[in-house]
Amino acid sequence: MIVHTSSLKKSVLQLRTDVAITLGENGRNLIHGGVIIIDNSRLIQTSVNTFTYNYKDKLSFVSTLKELTNMKKVLFTCIGTDRATGDCLGPLVGTNLKRLGYTVLGTLDEPLHAQNLIQELKKASNLYNPDIVLAIDACLGKLEDIGKITLSNSPLTPGAAVHKDLPTVGDISIMGIVNLGGFFELQVLQCTRLHTVMKLASDITHLIWRAVPASRRDSSVNNRNNQSQCS
Repeated sequence: MIVHTSSLKKSVLQLRTDVAITLGENGRNLIHGGVIIIDNSRLIQTSVNTFTYNYKDKLSFVSTLKELTNMKKVLFTCIGTDRATGDCLGPLVGTNLKRLGYTVLGTLDEPLHAQNLIQELKKASNLYNPDIVLAIDACLGKLEDIGKITLSNSPLTPGAAVHKDLPTVGDISIMGIVNLGGFFELQVLQCTRLHTVMKLASDITHLIWRAVPASRRDSSVNNRNNQSQCS
């Protein structure tokens, strides 16, 4: 769970291109494994509101997600717990995506939360070796922003809303604003409407399904489906 502080308007795409290449201490390009690392420090953010769901906003969101994940092996890290209604957005999305055959860390059955986050991320990195990690989490924000789904090419910091010290997660991130932030965050999470969370989870799943093609889903699931068809 994080606190959303963005004042972006819906469907606005912000770009910042002031830094193009990561520099080392000697002023040269930072090199890792013989490859020059290009810093994706242009900030890309776009959003859609689950309760108004403007068609143009939806197209902008999907096209941006396609651009960010193009031809990449994606690991979806869905953060949260089903012990609090407002914080179960991540596990709900993770459960939906896993059923569709995506590579997922964090479901209702096996949630990814503060107690196991670091350990599970290390294991997943070795097991799946993804090209890109897409982090998904619930968020508290302004009253008028409840229901907003925000996509960004930057990581998120889980637990910030409840003042937990956790590492940032993801190369890109999707946040769903489930309730009002700024006071009594734990109580707010417990009192969040399940309808809001379920609607956000359904729409986030659909947006990902539209943007990430079948070729980048979990190949093991596709193999099982093929075997079932043959039998």
